[in-house]
Amino acid sequence: MKTSVPLYQHLKNKILKDIQDGKWHIGDKIPSESELAEEMGVSRITVRQAIRDLVSLGYLIRRQGKGTFLVGREQAFAASKLHGFAEELRSHGYAVEIELKGSQITTCPMIVAEFLNVKPSSNVIQIRRLAKVEGSPVFRETSYLVPPPQLNLDTALELRDVYNHVYGFFEQYGVKISFGRQEIYATRAVYEDIQKLSIKSDEPILMIRRVTSDETGTPVEFSEVRYASSRYHFEVKLSRE
Repeated sequence: MKTSVPLYQHLKNKILKDIQDGKWHIGDKIPSESELAEEMGVSRITVRQAIRDLVSLGYLIRRQGKGTFLVGREQAFAASKLHGFAEELRSHGYAVEIELKGSQITTCPMIVAEFLNVKPSSNVIQIRRLAKVEGSPVFRETSYLVPPPQLNLDTALELRDVYNHVYGFFEQYGVKISFGRQEIYATRAVYEDIQKLSIKSDEPILMIRRVTSDETGTPVEFSEVRYASSRYHFEVKLSRE
């Protein structure tokens, strides 16, 4: 399946190539949004999207009232290591069993398309999984993957790595996973939570929504994971500089 690449991604790749080619040096102020828009023949909105992703990747930093500057990637803000949800549990010594509850090629739901920056008519791989530790369900996950360009969709669902090791699956097809963003919510259990996670109707759910991107900052996966709050806690290590 071939998909049209959004204009801002073309621009982002062009700016990234300029950075890698040494057009600017660390500490240099890059041209303003209006200057880049005029130079590249695109809108300021397109430039803003490209710059935002390069800031997230750690190549650029915005300084209020001063502009946007090139920084060394080692100067970017520290972040937690990116693990898959089951991988994160395994890193703490738990034996995790993954059950595939469904997989299909489907058109991308509108809300997911917004996270992935694709058209709602685009084909994506939907995967539904349930994770258990010592026989008890801990989380259920629904993921939407943007198929790698060279992947044959007719055989995609036959590949066990699609639902066993999602990040490894992407990298097998030349898509290098770089970073992710996630939001964490407390929410009420719905019927499927009660059934799949074997919880009471009044037990709260810890919900995580994550968007994973490749090394160009292009989103390739959206996941919604719902944890039984009585069986999982979220720990964040903080340091003061």
